[in-house]
Amino acid sequence: MAADLACTIQAGGCSEFIGNGSGYIWIDGRSQPASRYVGKTLCIKPGTYTGIGLYGVVATAAQPAVITNCGGQAVFNSTTGSPVYIGGGSRYLKLTGAGSSAHPYGLVAGTSGGNQAHIDLREGVSDVEIGHVEVRGDGNGGVGIAFRTYPRCDGTWSRGTWAQYNTKIHDTYVHDTKYEGMYIGPSHYGWVTANGYTPGYDCGTSRQWEAEVIGLEVVDNRVENIGNDGIQIGAATGGMTVQHNEIRNYGLNQIESHSGGITVNPGSKGLIDSNWIEAAQPYRTQGIVFQGTGGSVITNNVIVGGRWGAMFLRNTAANMEAASTLSTLVFANNTVVSSAHEGLYFFCSGLGTLTFANNLVAGAPTPYAANGGTTACVKSLTGPNLLTSNLGAAGFVNPAAGDFHLQATSPAVGAGVNLSGVVDFDYDGVARGSGPYDLGAFAWKAPSMN
Repeated sequence: MAADLACTIQAGGCSEFIGNGSGYIWIDGRSQPASRYVGKTLCIKPGTYTGIGLYGVVATAAQPAVITNCGGQAVFNSTTGSPVYIGGGSRYLKLTGAGSSAHPYGLVAGTSGGNQAHIDLREGVSDVEIGHVEVRGDGNGGVGIAFRTYPRCDGTWSRGTWAQYNTKIHDTYVHDTKYEGMYIGPSHYGWVTANGYTPGYDCGTSRQWEAEVIGLEVVDNRVENIGNDGIQIGAATGGMTVQHNEIRNYGLNQIESHSGGITVNPGSKGLIDSNWIEAAQPYRTQGIVFQGTGGSVITNNVIVGGRWGAMFLRNTAANMEAASTLSTLVFANNTVVSSAHEGLYFFCSGLGTLTFANNLVAGAPTPYAANGGTTACVKSLTGPNLLTSNLGAAGFVNPAAGDFHLQATSPAVGAGVNLSGVVDFDYDGVARGSGPYDLGAFAWKAPSMN
């Protein structure tokens, strides 16, 4: 439970007020001294506002500027643009709605106009943490949380001159957006045009290379009722963690190339662990779409419904200008159930080696398939994994009620290999142990005798 932040100016609390209950809040740091916002807590009093904008607001890594609510909930609604906007190279900020114990989301980005993102961070913004914030979409507006900077055609914000560092998005509730729930980083990272994919930012007669996202944490978020991808990430070349998110009812616009629960775009690599991904409608949706790079680990995810459970695409080695083959991608101890068409689909061209172990895929008419019929990129496809079109054969506790824990008699119990050091815990945080692993996202646990 969040502690209450009193709406008073005092040491350890609010440094100053930037909102008094209504109107538009605009903070322009361009003409301010370098120390103006260092370590400051900028408080917003309860009320309904027409928006908030921060431009050129810079603090330091050791003493970020905190923008927060105090004494209640602050709601931002706009009819013309983004209700929450941060731009102009703002850096070292913490946007948090943890100022009121009565409100788990003390800051609310509500209605947005003109297809604009509800929370929009762009134009060289870096080193920002967002937490305890609600995106309250209404089917209009645009992306829920957009945190991406595209290069300008004069070279500003191009790769090698700038990067987006230390992005943290946690404990947010993003719902009912017209487009993506979260859109983090640019989506056309790479160098080489190949396999029907053109990287870079189009400047007409030339292209600018999109900058990297370095250091990314997307954890403990709730994302639901989303028009396109639930969470889309691009250019996250190092330090990416996507973990413990709950993503439900996405892909409502039924656009096949924009309907992933979690979509990992070119240039991205890292850990995707213990996410719950569930599609309410089966048409054109995918649980995880991976077209990132080797060195990624995908574990303990529960993927329910959709047309495809997980899809592994090409567009990696050529576009990343890798020397020959990519390092290994690990897909292990995931539970994929009730896909409407195929549980898994592989595009092996350019994919490198996929280590595929301890997975439980059940209830899809076709457990897996591959482009051109080849699964040559997949290491150990059939074992140790359980791939079956019969949902009942998996031995789940109560799949009709969404309980995909294992019964003691499940053939998945003890049927896997030990992946100590790669997958040490299950979806619930239960230690996997030192013996043979159970298949799927949940380790079987003996019932308590108490």
